[in-house]
Amino acid sequence: MFKPGAKKLLLLAVITILGVNAFILGKVWLNRSLVVAELTLSERELGLPYHWGMAKEDSSLRLNIAWTTPWLTSSEDEWQYLSRQQQRILRLQQPQFASFHFGSCTDGYQRQQRSGWVLLEFNGQSYQDYLRQAEQYYAALQQRLAAEAAAELNTSMAQDRLQEAAKRRQEQQQRAEEQWRVAREEATRLFVIDAAADRNLLQQTLAKHSGPTAGQLLIVPADIQLSYTWCQDDKAKKQPEVLVNRLAVESLYVAKPYAQHLPRDTSRQQKIRFQAQLRYGRFAEPWLSALTLSGTEP
Repeated sequence: MFKPGAKKLLLLAVITILGVNAFILGKVWLNRSLVVAELTLSERELGLPYHWGMAKEDSSLRLNIAWTTPWLTSSEDEWQYLSRQQQRILRLQQPQFASFHFGSCTDGYQRQQRSGWVLLEFNGQSYQDYLRQAEQYYAALQQRLAAEAAAELNTSMAQDRLQEAAKRRQEQQQRAEEQWRVAREEATRLFVIDAAADRNLLQQTLAKHSGPTAGQLLIVPADIQLSYTWCQDDKAKKQPEVLVNRLAVESLYVAKPYAQHLPRDTSRQQKIRFQAQLRYGRFAEPWLSALTLSGTEP
């Protein structure tokens, strides 16, 4: 037998749980009651978790959204790092930067995170610029390797050293070819191109983008932090920079009917190819509305 006080606590707990669930479901319904944008992404922008298919008893699945920011340099020396598509630094115009009201760098850039908005661009000018940078790096490397090979023919290097140099050039060539292929076929085409605490500032940026190279644009919430490079103690004149820590929603729940379309590849030896339809609702929160398998390749 429950004591009267225990019954009240139990009833209160049940009411609280039901109330929270009702609030969450109501928010989901309101968000999905209006579709403000729709994107067709692929495995290039939506990553399967590494362990997918290894736990047979776990049928749940979430897809992580892969995105980057426009690259700040295309120099050959930094390409090895940049080609990993992990760029999070974003340069801003002064009005956008000022809208966050960051404090002094003496307060520490790590603690200066703000909620704000970012402008996403899918398959637009930023991705084309990235492809051009990748192609320029690939072409520059070809020229440099060819020049090195020609120079070595006119030297008195020992045969074993010539063979080592040739092997090193071959390895560099293979890495460059792989990076160029990844840029064309696998790298994400989703870029964060602007950020501000005031959504209206991004609406102005969005209005300026038009034409065949604009791609698809939408504004979504994100967490923005003061950039560590902005706080470096140097004399160089710098354009304001921020670090885009994360999008407010960076992973998507995949309903079981959609997840069943994806083969459980425990060996991870095949690249799973798929197309996914994303819809952004009234609160700029996305959900998966369709997923189709487009094949696999070894």
